[in-house]
Amino acid sequence: MSLFTIGFWGIVDESLQWIGKGATSLLTRRRRSGQAEENAVIGGALVGAVIGAITGFALSDFWRTMALTVGAIIGCLLGACIGVFLGSFVETVDDTIKHVLASLKSK
Repeated sequence: MSLFTIGFWGIVDESLQWIGKGATSLLTRRRRSGQAEENAVIGGALVGAVIGAITGFALSDFWRTMALTVGAIIGCLLGACIGVFLGSFVETVDDTIKHVLASLKSK
């Protein structure tokens, strides 16, 4: 990939893939390559879980009827669910942009 084809979606996709690769290398012994989609989804889930946990923790104190840990757990779970979709969406958009740029080069 050329330096000029890396944009916002490319940077977000690579970041999610690095997070996913780091998480899978910590949890498994086998090193597998060529799983860009899975790494992006795992990275999106982790980023979403962290943001959701922080948001749930902050909002549970605001509501005053929910314990802080319960708010963080619920936020973490909701964030992970949203993060899976975020990771797959970012990977799909980045792949589409790469294919469009590759087709424009061939003409």
